[in-house]
Amino acid sequence: MEIFLFLGLAVFAILSPALWLRPSRHETRRSGLRQAAREAGAALRFDKAPLQEARDMVGYRWRYPQAAPGSDFTLVREAHASDRLEAAMSGWRWRQAPLPPLDAAAVQRLEAVLAVLPEDARVVESTSKGVTLWWEESQDAESFAPALRALTGLVDDLAGSGRHAG
Repeated sequence: MEIFLFLGLAVFAILSPALWLRPSRHETRRSGLRQAAREAGAALRFDKAPLQEARDMVGYRWRYPQAAPGSDFTLVREAHASDRLEAAMSGWRWRQAPLPPLDAAAVQRLEAVLAVLPEDARVVESTSKGVTLWWEESQDAESFAPALRALTGLVDDLAGSGRHAG
């Protein structure tokens, strides 16, 4: 009996590091999501998000073509924004309004994209170089696919919108 107990403990001691190194379901889901984002042309950003309470947020960034820079703006989800910020679109506030202002078609496209973003999407930031979505990665790749397509299209629509800034 003691031999079986000893063998059981030995097998457990040998296998336990392998079990600890195995990715959890959450890590596997997040890995699939990040791979889908990379395939859609996004780069991952792990630096600090432009939000005071930013923790556990990852940025998915799509680049504008170098010859067609985008407009600079930052949108914050209303639940995480100060009341002092100007209302932008349903559920969102401008931290920085676009300069130059977006045309009507670009505003409609932006509203459509904001409508399909998941609830944990907190900031949409555009610079002359690209658009970044800051969020907590709550969905899997399949659920996030409509938002991925919308964001990719948004980058195409906003490319060149910042050309006359300055």
